[in-house]
Amino acid sequence: MLKSRKGQFYIIMSAMLFGIMPFLTKTAYNNGSNAYAVVFWRFLWASIFMAVIIKKFYAKNILLSRDKMLKIVVLSIFYGITPILLYVSYNYIDSGLATSLHFTYPIAVMIIMAVAFKEKMGKRKVLCAIVCIMGVIMLYSPEKHAGVKGMTLAVISGIVYSLYVIFLEKFKLNAESAIIISFWLCFFTAIETGIFSVLIGKFRVAGSLQELLAEICLAFFSTVIALVLFQKGTFLCGAVMASLLSTFEPLTGVVIGWIVFKEKMTLKLGIGILLILFSTVLVALPVKEKKRI
Repeated sequence: MLKSRKGQFYIIMSAMLFGIMPFLTKTAYNNGSNAYAVVFWRFLWASIFMAVIIKKFYAKNILLSRDKMLKIVVLSIFYGITPILLYVSYNYIDSGLATSLHFTYPIAVMIIMAVAFKEKMGKRKVLCAIVCIMGVIMLYSPEKHAGVKGMTLAVISGIVYSLYVIFLEKFKLNAESAIIISFWLCFFTAIETGIFSVLIGKFRVAGSLQELLAEICLAFFSTVIALVLFQKGTFLCGAVMASLLSTFEPLTGVVIGWIVFKEKMTLKLGIGILLILFSTVLVALPVKEKKRI
């Protein structure tokens, strides 16, 4: 019981650290940065921090086979595109709304697995998809064109992340140490997003101490520490509980957006966000098997 409670605490702390990403990202924006530069520096700093942690506490050989490296490169493409889309959406819609829309990814995983891999969808999964779609419809405001663009970007970020989750499962990299996989994932993502930001003219070095600190905190707290806490928490309390408690991430984003950025929260928006979170929780709950007599 004590281990489970400890694991739950780790997951909640992890979700809250992930949830402060919009605050740190917008802080960097307010000091002159952009989505592409923030993503690059986030993953570059994260890979440096992870390399130090591996060297200090693990003392393992970080090199992997060519086949595994290629798989991680493929994963890093989805892993890098996801935050770029999400961070760009912050320019058009409230960060709390964007985070909630991104959290539709479990439903996207479910639908893609059913369509592409012929995985069966039970009645509950169909209900989850319907509830999630209802939530997105509640968030839709046809009179706000910029809002529609931001919502689209946030939803696509969730779809891209769902592809990352699916490929992560299919590539079967779980035999390797999670932190070593995470290191290479961050390293390759930093290289790819760095090259891309240079090609489109969005690369920049932090022009102020506030911008630099925001990017470092994003890497250390919302990437490295959050990831370690999530892994430890999942080990102690299980994947199902971890999935359920992860809903603290969008809730944290909504609360910070409301308090810090004075983002508007209407009844319609609140209902839409709750429907999305409810569908996510429902899809994560284990299915009870019927006893055979």
